[in-house]
Amino acid sequence: MTETTSALNVRDDLRELAERYETVAALDLTPEALEGVRTAPGSRVPPGAQEILDADEIRRALADVDEWAEFLAHVLVDELGVTAPDSTPARLRLAGEHAAHFAAAADPHAVVDGEVASMPERLAALSFLDDLRRHLWAMRHLAGRGVRHIPTWHRCTSSVCDGMLVSTLGEGADASLRCDRCGTLVPFSVWSTWPRQRVTYITAEHAAKMLQTTVQAVWQRARRGQWRRVGTGRDVRYHVDDVRADAGVSVG
Repeated sequence: MTETTSALNVRDDLRELAERYETVAALDLTPEALEGVRTAPGSRVPPGAQEILDADEIRRALADVDEWAEFLAHVLVDELGVTAPDSTPARLRLAGEHAAHFAAAADPHAVVDGEVASMPERLAALSFLDDLRRHLWAMRHLAGRGVRHIPTWHRCTSSVCDGMLVSTLGEGADASLRCDRCGTLVPFSVWSTWPRQRVTYITAEHAAKMLQTTVQAVWQRARRGQWRRVGTGRDVRYHVDDVRADAGVSVG
């Protein structure tokens, strides 16, 4: 079965779905703000309840993709005799390598193994494409929630711009600050050396880079050390002096 342009597009979509799935799966679903939150009657969403609803939506979307990827893996094992991996992203990427097997019959004039595709084969291919579009849309939608602009209250480093620097969590691991007006980037290697009075509170991700550890370890150290903080849940930031003091005691 030769790979058509359509099959190549399906392969790329499956690869993107795998990447988006990994991004969504990495979102923090248990922020400290959710601890002890109780819902209450009324037309307005109680404080913290929206985070609970978001977390539930994310879990359900991930579970749907898990189930679909498991189905694709079974198809590949049964029909092509391949060895399927255990993780969902790996299964999606494997399906991408065999995109033509799933999508070729969607064309009404498709020829599969030398014969015109039957109606059941075509319907199965169309159903696969519908599922792929649905899951990809959901993961794109949810992955965007991982990009959060956290204000730093410091002006852009460009002398001709009056914008403010923000931390754009979720857009990568470089921990750069970005101007909300002109887009100027200030790398971690630059802003981390600024005098203390220029940086007061930093994100858990930035603290993790300074301590050369994980975000989860930062949360634990912050609780044990009673670090000063602002914000709650996913947007919590810690006082840089407390982070530096911890770094002086233990790094790693």
